[in-house]
Amino acid sequence: MELFSYLLKASAGLVLFFAFYLLVLQKLTFFKFNRFYLLGALIVSFVIPTLHFTIEREVQPTTSEAIAVAPSLNVENLQAADMEQSMDVPKAFQSEKLMEQQTAWLGLLPYAYAMITALLLLIGMRKLLVLVCYTRQNAKSIHGLKLLEKTEGFTNCSFFNYVFIDGSNLAPQELAALLDHEKVHAQQYHSVDKIIMMMAKAVMWFNPVIYLWDKALEQTHEYEADEATANHFGSKDYASLLLKLAVSESQGTLVHNFVKSPVKERIKMLFNAKSNKMKKIMYLLVVPIILGITWGFTVEVVDVVPSKALLKQQEKFQEDPLIGKTIKGRVDSISKQGFPRILYLKVGNVTYPIRHDIPYKIKAGDQLTVTISGKIEELSIKDVAKNEELIYDTPIYMVNAAATPTGQSLMKAPEKHAFLYEANRARFAHSKIKSIKRNSSGYATEIELNDGTFKILLDVSALKTKAEKFKIGDKITAKFIGEKLISKNVYATDKLIALYTDPKKYELVNPALYTKFYTKEGYQKIAGSRQKPLTITPISEDEVKVVSAANATRNASSGVAYLTKAKLQIGKITIEAEEASLDSRNRMMFAENAKVHFADGKVKVYKSVIYNVNNKTYNFYEFAVNKEQSSVISGPGKEGALSFSKDVALSKIQWSASDSVKIRRFFNDVVFTGKAKVALEKYKAEGRLIHLDDENKRMIIYFGSLIDDANLKIEAEVIEVDLMVNTYKTKNLGKSFPQVQR
Repeated sequence: MELFSYLLKASAGLVLFFAFYLLVLQKLTFFKFNRFYLLGALIVSFVIPTLHFTIEREVQPTTSEAIAVAPSLNVENLQAADMEQSMDVPKAFQSEKLMEQQTAWLGLLPYAYAMITALLLLIGMRKLLVLVCYTRQNAKSIHGLKLLEKTEGFTNCSFFNYVFIDGSNLAPQELAALLDHEKVHAQQYHSVDKIIMMMAKAVMWFNPVIYLWDKALEQTHEYEADEATANHFGSKDYASLLLKLAVSESQGTLVHNFVKSPVKERIKMLFNAKSNKMKKIMYLLVVPIILGITWGFTVEVVDVVPSKALLKQQEKFQEDPLIGKTIKGRVDSISKQGFPRILYLKVGNVTYPIRHDIPYKIKAGDQLTVTISGKIEELSIKDVAKNEELIYDTPIYMVNAAATPTGQSLMKAPEKHAFLYEANRARFAHSKIKSIKRNSSGYATEIELNDGTFKILLDVSALKTKAEKFKIGDKITAKFIGEKLISKNVYATDKLIALYTDPKKYELVNPALYTKFYTKEGYQKIAGSRQKPLTITPISEDEVKVVSAANATRNASSGVAYLTKAKLQIGKITIEAEEASLDSRNRMMFAENAKVHFADGKVKVYKSVIYNVNNKTYNFYEFAVNKEQSSVISGPGKEGALSFSKDVALSKIQWSASDSVKIRRFFNDVVFTGKAKVALEKYKAEGRLIHLDDENKRMIIYFGSLIDDANLKIEAEVIEVDLMVNTYKTKNLGKSFPQVQR
């Protein structure tokens, strides 16, 4: 049925385009324009039905109230319906049998259509071969034409630059006019049009319009040749020649016969006044027809009902009028369980739950002025004392500034900077690509970054890169040196170190500068020995030592140093943290996803560790796992640190199975299906499907678990293990089924 649908749409297009030709273009004397219109419209009619575009229109789902109003079916109605259905069974059976017979007959139609089309194509090919055979004879060349004497069959006609003439009935002047006419056909390649029409008629043999189309195109060919010949020999003499050689029957479909088309119309057109050149604009009227056919035949508008998850997400991101505002109120109470704590701020008669991120001691009854920066729709809190998880499913607001009634600042909003400094003094900035300038060879010369406040102009002409994978609007991280302030909030530099997309998928690296600031593994090169502790002052090195860190940055205005993949030493206690910060003003250390090595040899893992340098006290939150007791992390939305070695490689992985396992390889990717089990260092993974992405050093487990030798167990529909940064994330399956990306 798809074939018939295509043929029906193509036929409708032919009818519309041909109707436009008859009503608007046929009487114009722009014969070359008419020729190309008929050819172009023919091709467009066949191409448009092959296209398909889908436009999704979001509609709201039917409400539960509407469903509830639907009439219920009582017992009496049910019995009556059953009786009516039982009475109609024979009729339904008969109609079904009849439909099967009709379907069988309809199934033969494509074969019948294909047979007729193939037969017509064979007939056309036979005629073409006959003409080719005639061209093998000895021909006389005159002015680029090859003349073949022929006294019967098709005479006084042409095929490409071959002209078949009957010289016995032609005077020298008449022969010259005929050859001039046929020369126009040869120069304009009108025979190509004839072959195209032969194939079109074979495909659309059932549509009468295609035959009218063929005649109109042939008539246009003759008008074009007549016009050129009459300009040379004179309209009256040429018209007399047409009348003399007029014939009444067709002599072939692939040749241009000198007087095959209606002589009356051709002679009439010779003496018609030429159309005004301004009328060429009428050809533009075909554009609305093309757009209308494209919309009607190729565009499908689909009503899409958003899923419950999407509707919930839309509600989640609806703008809250409170965000961005500063409110003043009294602390009603503060939660005492779990971390982080919830602070309830009463403003008038309304109480707002706020995540307690204020680094000062606050108690009930205190007056506060806070600035709302955002909100969390659902907050999970771990209660260590009761070993249970608390879920707040009501919105919890976040603040980025807080102050007392006297104006004392308790929490300052972070200042915005064009860039920050790493420990190796390289600058880095998180921004978006605003524009990419290229030279005539396609190489990038300047990349403009703009985060909404600051502009950074990166001169990359020296790198001779096309930067094809970077697009306008990409979120990026740039590392550079040698910047100059050229105007307010605008910096420029020609010393780019590296440019990364966020997330890190594509990169642009300046090898000459990169090796000065970073190792092959991506670690910063800091002056002095790597074994020498990096001291962050004014926290003295006797109290907190930074043994190593993958990245170290400092915010000069706040006095806070930020570390990633840090190893810290406090007395005899060693802390390995994914992220850490050292607040030199308040003399506090914060560590996230931290593994703590105690002096007695015990090792414990915590979600957060806070160390107060003044009081020399620790606070440990969200106990995850230690060697003395196991922990199970289940469900989506969880993430944390793992501890693979630096030289970990997926090539070292070991696998086994309790069921059949299929292994599929895509370049460097391996996919295990079945009840697969893999082991890598101290971790074991099980799942219905396990995808190993060796290029990006990732392992993705679907419907399974990840276990380490300390009995930490992670369970989820999807577990993503990133070996490059030693982390895991859990999520629901959704649309994250494995796809090999290249």
